[in-house]
Amino acid sequence: MEIITSIKNPIIVKTLKIKKDCKNKIFLEGVKLILDALDYGLNIDYLLICKDKEEFFKEKYPFLFKKTAYIISNNVLNSLCDTNTPQGIVAIFDFKKFDIDIPKNNFIVLDNIQDPGNLGTIIRSASGTSFKELFLINCVNPFNQKVIRSSMGGIFKEKIYFINSIKDFISFATNNKLKLLVATMEGSNIFEFSKPESPFGLVVGNEGKGVSPELKNITTNKISIPMKNGLESLNAGVSCSIIIYCLDNMKSN
Repeated sequence: MEIITSIKNPIIVKTLKIKKDCKNKIFLEGVKLILDALDYGLNIDYLLICKDKEEFFKEKYPFLFKKTAYIISNNVLNSLCDTNTPQGIVAIFDFKKFDIDIPKNNFIVLDNIQDPGNLGTIIRSASGTSFKELFLINCVNPFNQKVIRSSMGGIFKEKIYFINSIKDFISFATNNKLKLLVATMEGSNIFEFSKPESPFGLVVGNEGKGVSPELKNITTNKISIPMKNGLESLNAGVSCSIIIYCLDNMKSN
């Protein structure tokens, strides 16, 4: 098989563009994320494997070579990867979009979260709890490279719904009588709160503006994390993580 040795090769140029844009395709680096994505049900568009690791991957993961695979040189691999010690394998996946459905599990509603680190943290935390569905309203792309890395593979353990507007979610939530809690500074102390019966959702707002007023108006309970030493609040990723772990470990009404 011919080895791709130039970063100007059309396949590599296309790969770099996908990695930068992260819109209709998903770029993944490392065997764990690639295997997680396959388990999630994503389809590989094509696979790029470093020549030095070709035999290793053929022996350990022969099923990967049933996909469209290209062998690349070390310099090409390094141009694609952000890590200092790349594992020798990257893949491009087709984007998967779930049809919006009534949640069967506890869920999180994210209103205009824009920081990839916050979104990745929330996804990673959710993957370790009963919160298995996320509704994203005008948020940063969850398949952004920074989100994928900070989620540590948690993104492939969650069902993610993309919502076009707050109005669309409000209509969906009211029509289906969803139980919603909202994280807000004026809410009740989370440590003195009794959660409703599952499934229910936690609404978390934008890093600077919080939850939109119209979205806050349809929630049934307001909850907060008590602060000391004059601190007003934590960032969205940390506060959401604390709250969902608390909710997971308290009794229902």
